[in-house]
Amino acid sequence: MNITKQINSDILIVGGGIAGLISAERALKIFKNVCIATTGKICGGASYFPLKATLGIQVTKDKNDYNKYYEDITNMGKGVENKELIKTYIKNIKRNIHLLKKVGFKPWLRKDKRPACFAKYSRDIFLINNWNGARERAKKIFRKNKRLKIFENSLLIRIIKNNDKVIGAVFQNNNNFFFIKSKVIILAAGGIAGNYKNSLYPKNINGAALTAALDAGASAQNMEFIQFIPAYLKPKYNVLFGEHTLKYCTAMYDTENRLILDAETDEENKKLFIERSAYAPFSNDFESRKVDFKISSDGVKLKYSEDLYKDKEEFYTVYLDWLKKDIGIDLVKDETVITHFAHSCNGGIKIDSNAFTGVDGLYAVGEISSCIEGANRLGGNSVGGALVFADNAVKNAYEYIKQNNFNDFDNIKLDYKEINDWINNISKDDKENNITKIEVLKNIREIASEYLSVVRNKEKINTAINKLEEIRSNYSIKENINKGSIEVYLIIEAVKILALSMLEREESRGAHYREDFDFSLDKVYKLEVRRENNKTIIDKKY
Repeated sequence: MNITKQINSDILIVGGGIAGLISAERALKIFKNVCIATTGKICGGASYFPLKATLGIQVTKDKNDYNKYYEDITNMGKGVENKELIKTYIKNIKRNIHLLKKVGFKPWLRKDKRPACFAKYSRDIFLINNWNGARERAKKIFRKNKRLKIFENSLLIRIIKNNDKVIGAVFQNNNNFFFIKSKVIILAAGGIAGNYKNSLYPKNINGAALTAALDAGASAQNMEFIQFIPAYLKPKYNVLFGEHTLKYCTAMYDTENRLILDAETDEENKKLFIERSAYAPFSNDFESRKVDFKISSDGVKLKYSEDLYKDKEEFYTVYLDWLKKDIGIDLVKDETVITHFAHSCNGGIKIDSNAFTGVDGLYAVGEISSCIEGANRLGGNSVGGALVFADNAVKNAYEYIKQNNFNDFDNIKLDYKEINDWINNISKDDKENNITKIEVLKNIREIASEYLSVVRNKEKINTAINKLEEIRSNYSIKENINKGSIEVYLIIEAVKILALSMLEREESRGAHYREDFDFSLDKVYKLEVRRENNKTIIDKKY
């Protein structure tokens, strides 16, 4: 690896989505020199992915709502949620909603009082939309700031430490490697769901940064709780399905037009559809999970009553109008095909209420972190978590630098030997070089979708792990260094972390379903993931 240049920064932010931009905006208020490095373009995170008409952010209504909101989150967390982070979130989210305006969005308060997905109680929900407009405003805000350096299309390769403190990170841009030296790194690189074939994610959000963080000494938890949500295969691919429309669904068919579920004459099926219309992601915690089990990877067709378009509740009209005008789909007239898409990661890097990872100088915010959620994620909490914990991370990072001695920081040099020793270690098992990076990534996504989707079992998960090992045996890290092979390695390790976590949890809970363990255990535990000598270790924490 030939590292061609070094950039000095007070604080380094990895990721250019909402979590990364909020971190940058907050950092520019305190620090002189700020860097953003992102795998794509800025404003390219999962929250900029135009899934539907609007994206909601659930906020605490008032002090009377504190206990109710806590109840909502913990009720659906099923014992594996992060209680201290929940308290921090509930206390701070309402006053942090204004931060969306700082990065180009124009949030407004939703008029209706429909509870968010999985929530028992209704509360204020702010909506954002017009991703293109927000993106253009954000670019103007950040590109004109002379104290901010932006590195796009730059892949995080390795987090560098000295005396157990972060001192920066190595990145790759095409065949060039560079080092950003910084006392603090805030990881905001997103989750791992981009590694699925059908995913409501930009494909460059792939978990590589998570592996790098674990290699630097951080730990992860709750990785097995991936949210899957129905979306369209046809007539337009990758568009979010509105689960609330299932209230008016009369039948489900397979792609050969064979009847699967009749909800027009069968009252039990009608009840299942009505229950399923109240929440978006798959969850093991409801009887209507039976609807999800009928949705094959090839997809299913739905038939609707004309009463669907007579419902004038805002939650229906906004979605259906957008679907018809912007996407060109009329659910009563058009033939549509839906299946499960990977949507959101409930687990990630373990953090405290300041987004601190336990590694001096390293923070994690947004979906790369294990934030407030547990076995399920409430609607409207994902972006909210980015607002609260990005703000806290920057404040805590400032205190960290102020309280520690960095007098010799300018004299610390990058240890090239350590980096090359690491590359030699991870490539020591190189055998053949029969496939390209593009083929590797395509194979990984197909493996994840086929074996690590909604319905899992031991045989499927072990097959996925074996197939990942087979990919490694046909792909050389050393021969492809300049073509992104280290990122490939980090991605493979991230998907193995996901598979091993699914394998270790021998029960069904929330978003995690094992058909060979179709029950929830009374004794609750978390699976904590760490890395030692480039190997993944999973510990049960009761």
